[in-house]
Amino acid sequence: MTNPAAAQFNFQAQDGLTITVYQWLAENPRAAIIIAHGAAEHAARYARVAAALVAAGYSVYAIDHRGHGATGRAGQLGVFADTDGWNRAVDDLLQLSHLVRERCPGVPMVLFGHSMGSLMTQQYVGLYGDTIDAAVLSGSTLANAFAELIPALQAEVDALGRNSPSKIMAEMMGQGFNDGFEDARTGYEWLSRDHDEVQAYIDDPLCGFELSSGAWLDMFKFNRIPREAEEFAKIPRDLPIYLFAGDADPINQNLATLHALIDHYTAAGLHVEAKFYQQGRHEMLNEINREEVTQDLLNWLDKTL
Repeated sequence: MTNPAAAQFNFQAQDGLTITVYQWLAENPRAAIIIAHGAAEHAARYARVAAALVAAGYSVYAIDHRGHGATGRAGQLGVFADTDGWNRAVDDLLQLSHLVRERCPGVPMVLFGHSMGSLMTQQYVGLYGDTIDAAVLSGSTLANAFAELIPALQAEVDALGRNSPSKIMAEMMGQGFNDGFEDARTGYEWLSRDHDEVQAYIDDPLCGFELSSGAWLDMFKFNRIPREAEEFAKIPRDLPIYLFAGDADPINQNLATLHALIDHYTAAGLHVEAKFYQQGRHEMLNEINREEVTQDLLNWLDKTL
């Protein structure tokens, strides 16, 4: 499949930061999909899945988060904001959702989040779930999965400042997650079994950079992601959620954290569907069975919307 060229537009966040969005548009779209990418990557990496979505009749809007991609180049790669960066990033998604509603009036809207973007999506549905019609979580985990790192991240911030690159998280993302993979060579085999995809990530100047200590601290300590039953109960009960992941993804601890997340959602009366892929790693849309994964996503969207 040929990847269609993406157009770009910018909008001003509430604090004045210029946010870049990529768009791939379908004629007479049946729905609009907003993509929230993961940490240390960028929206343009989703061109392949955007092509499949457009071919199926969906318009796609992929945001470059604060500190990432074109948005990060305009500011500073790896830095969200001087204060409350995580919650500002989630509110950027809310602002984008309003813009997408204006551009695609009268059609359903889906928020798709991968990895860090999936945590943003978890928070979004808890706060603003009534503004979207469905949610998709890719490569996700529990909100408190990395809570034990908060004291060390706070120490980094206290010693070096909020905007200093986090050595703690850089070591974990570059090497720690690779533990146990026999083909580990580059430090990033945990992303995919497809070595070409791993190399493309390494060669991309807008991937694999170090997020700031402040960005990680805001993400893990100051988020507003649902944790308690009363917080999950605030998510609209009629909001369908699709969750997919590889069972060899170190982010989800062999699916343990995802099963716990699904239990929280179902206890709140939400309808959740999940698809887990044997031996799949973190980026299922870049895995060796990505066509299967993409088709499963399309099948869920088609029947849900």
